[in-house]
Amino acid sequence: MTIGTRVEMVTFRNSFLLPGMEREHPPGAFEVHITEEPLNVMWEAYHRTMNLMLTRGGVTEAIKVTRDDLEAALAKDGGDG
Repeated sequence: MTIGTRVEMVTFRNSFLLPGMEREHPPGAFEVHITEEPLNVMWEAYHRTMNLMLTRGGVTEAIKVTRDDLEAALAKDGGDG
């Protein structure tokens, strides 16, 4: 089984706070590392196993975030994913 990772960029226009974050983060563009593993089916399909959002602010942090929480925060912010 091959586990794959891809990177997507998300942009927040306003300060934001996601579950698991200790403080609000300033707006900006952030990398989201998405880890997926293939499903054992007859066609190509993958199961998302982890989302890590990299934040900066003097220190780089990796925050584990759910897809739903990230999408909800982006929708509230009016940013893009």
